[in-house]
Amino acid sequence: MKTLNFLKSSVFIVCFFMLQTVFAQFGKANKVKLPESYDFEYIYKLKVTHKKGDVNLDYYLKEGTNYFGFDTSEMTKGSADTNIFMVMDAEREITAMFMDMMGKKVVQKTKLKTSDFKSKQEDMSDYDFKQIDSKTINGYDCEGYLAENDKVKIIYYITDDVPVSFNQIFGDNVKNLPKGFNADIMKKYAENGLMMEMNYEDKKKSKNNITMQCTSLEKTDFAIDTSKYGSMLGVFGG
Repeated sequence: MKTLNFLKSSVFIVCFFMLQTVFAQFGKANKVKLPESYDFEYIYKLKVTHKKGDVNLDYYLKEGTNYFGFDTSEMTKGSADTNIFMVMDAEREITAMFMDMMGKKVVQKTKLKTSDFKSKQEDMSDYDFKQIDSKTINGYDCEGYLAENDKVKIIYYITDDVPVSFNQIFGDNVKNLPKGFNADIMKKYAENGLMMEMNYEDKKKSKNNITMQCTSLEKTDFAIDTSKYGSMLGVFGG
């Protein structure tokens, strides 16, 4: 996966699940048939630090797949009767929300075109790009990179010493590369690339500053048995 696209995808991943209004632009996908199960091998724990507070997010990954899962428990605090686990499936171009609510298991499928996200990527050709000192994060050797223009400064660390990645979801489509971008980096992270830390600095509005840090990458055998989840109509008696 291209390193620049990986950074932008990581930011999008966080924002996607935090902004419910995003779903308004996608059509329903109730006719899409789900696989018998979604299986996962790793939990990628991400801590997002912002002026308004910290958020801890858990993403579920599996080597060689084109989907990933997301635990929404951090965002549904106070709703003891509702548990939601989301899966973004690039092959079927859907987001599936698996919900335990009102004593029932239901799934809501929403159409998602990852190609639309790629085509709307921001032009970053005015950024200066360079490699900085590497460091070890969570036991993984990470290379550091800096992307900067007159408005924004982004420092991030990425490793390819892992078996899983988000690249199977967002691909490697970057049309406008920043100045100084080394094409060899694209080749290195074409298969695997996982962000371990990112610091985003808005030079004019510090309130927009954000830090994302992977606190751990843990093994898991978690799976979602899709056959146990029925339609939303079952909840509302439709």
